[in-house]
Amino acid sequence: MSQADRHAETMHAEQASALLGRAWQAVLGDAPPAQGVRVLTAQWALETNLGQQMHGHNFGGIKASSGVPGRNYRTVEGYGATRRELKARFRVYASAYAGAEDYVRLLATRYPAALVRARAGDVPGFARALAQGGYFTADPGAYARGLEHHYQVLRGGSPRASMGVPPGASLAESALLGLLRALCQRSERA
Repeated sequence: MSQADRHAETMHAEQASALLGRAWQAVLGDAPPAQGVRVLTAQWALETNLGQQMHGHNFGGIKASSGVPGRNYRTVEGYGATRRELKARFRVYASAYAGAEDYVRLLATRYPAALVRARAGDVPGFARALAQGGYFTADPGAYARGLEHHYQVLRGGSPRASMGVPPGASLAESALLGLLRALCQRSERA
């Protein structure tokens, strides 16, 4: 088993949140606000499939430039007509804490507007700032919805409420409402 394969471990949201809080304190020098850590944990959940695809202790799908420890992994870039699957080089870290600290440092240095929005618990603003900075290549609306979904789950709320599903709706009704929204969005883009 290679060094990088050993780093492809599963992490739970509580662990990720604790490490992100410690990293926030170390990098930014102040006590992390709960909503700020929740926004970063929501992005961690989105980028790593709730910790199931957290290769090399990488908290945010951070790519590796030459000279930085990294490993190639399959990924998807772009969306719509530009969507493609490829192998890309991602950063790997010796420990989960090192990955969390580098992720917070990256946000502080390259995406400071996103960090300001995270501090305020502003999920749509955080997603918008990341998109404007070129952090991800996914559909910005879908990325923002994914962040909001994970944020609501982490907050203890219902992800269904964040998607506009009325209280008391059955699972089938929720699924149909989601399908209807997706079809409407698709037809609006066409």
